[in-house]
Amino acid sequence: MNRNQFLTTLGTLTGGTLLARPALADCLLPGEQAKKITDETSFWKFVREQFLFPEDYSYLNTGGIGAVPLLVLNRVKTSMDKMEIYPRPGHDHEKWLMAKETCCKLLGDDCVKEELAFTSTATEGINIVINGLHLEPGDEVITSTHEHPALHIPLLNQVKSRGVVLRTFHPDMENGYGNVQRISELITRKTRLIFISHVTCTTGQVFPIKEIAGLAKSKGILFAVDGAQAVGQIPVDLKNFGVDCYTFSGHKWMLGPKRTGVLFVNNNKLEAIQPVTVGAYSDDGYDTESRILTYHPTAQRFEYGTQNESLFHGFQEGAEFILTIGLQRIIERNRKMAEAFYHGLENLSAITILSPEEEKYRSSMITFKSKSHDNGEIASYLSGKRIRVRVVNEANLGGIRVSFHLYNDDSDVEKILSEIEKFVTA
Repeated sequence: MNRNQFLTTLGTLTGGTLLARPALADCLLPGEQAKKITDETSFWKFVREQFLFPEDYSYLNTGGIGAVPLLVLNRVKTSMDKMEIYPRPGHDHEKWLMAKETCCKLLGDDCVKEELAFTSTATEGINIVINGLHLEPGDEVITSTHEHPALHIPLLNQVKSRGVVLRTFHPDMENGYGNVQRISELITRKTRLIFISHVTCTTGQVFPIKEIAGLAKSKGILFAVDGAQAVGQIPVDLKNFGVDCYTFSGHKWMLGPKRTGVLFVNNNKLEAIQPVTVGAYSDDGYDTESRILTYHPTAQRFEYGTQNESLFHGFQEGAEFILTIGLQRIIERNRKMAEAFYHGLENLSAITILSPEEEKYRSSMITFKSKSHDNGEIASYLSGKRIRVRVVNEANLGGIRVSFHLYNDDSDVEKILSEIEKFVTA
């Protein structure tokens, strides 16, 4: 779908629905009138208007939870309506696979749908991997101190229930590549798993995933990645990276509905992870009388039971929305805003920047803290100014995280910098 088709499609699908707001009327026009949106400013304004944000609201917490465009909302609603007209069990397998094929386009050229399982969240994907390894007492797992609770809590559950040993490292914020060495120093003959984020939820630091994957492979250690803050925000090429497992949610940078997620398991590691929760669709045949169960030959073995397929139709629509605009185009724009914000913070002496010093290891999420004010006070003040950010208490950082995505623009950067300066200098 090219750019003009995109504009026309938006006009057709959202212009006449109950979800469309009067303020969108001038933009949501098919055909020749839509093609008049030619300059960048008008285009991104048009994109912004596909979301339900109030005009005066600066939403800067995509790292916490993203918003969905009208196309996604419409797709979910239409799909659910159709399913209730003629209710049936199960889900449309062909459409299910089509959604996976669309997802693969954001995960690298060599990723195939057979390596993907749809999950409810990244949290579920994380638990599938950790629980499926059947870690034993004394087995060691390496992770960072800057992980989301979605990873730390399942790992601590292994410590509590199975006697697993957790070995952690503090991320190197000055030398991003130095994190490879920090992980290497923790590896012992008992290390079974390395599980870290691709992009940390704390400071937006991008870990050198390909190099860490190489290290893990050389030591015969399974390498899994929490990509919740990566897919839809930075380029991802799973086969080139060499990761064994990779999981992420659809409700952040992917613009998908809540309770959608993906687990990638490299074909050569499928047998290394035992399915723990199974049901219909997990199998490739079973016979209770003969006590036989054969797992599905693909990552589908990690899926089970009745699904709300409408959510994944919406997930696919969100992925198409990104692909139509162009992921690289979105990335460049997001990073431009993030870098303007980062350098704007550098001019504020009352602020300490917590995100990486090296630009190549920064992302579209920038974290800072005040030298004199509590992060909760800052977040509350900004909320009163119609700016939504996220408090970062993980790793005892006491920071504020700001996320920039395709529905933001330069005015959001200017607004938050201005309000931060007013608050910390008052």
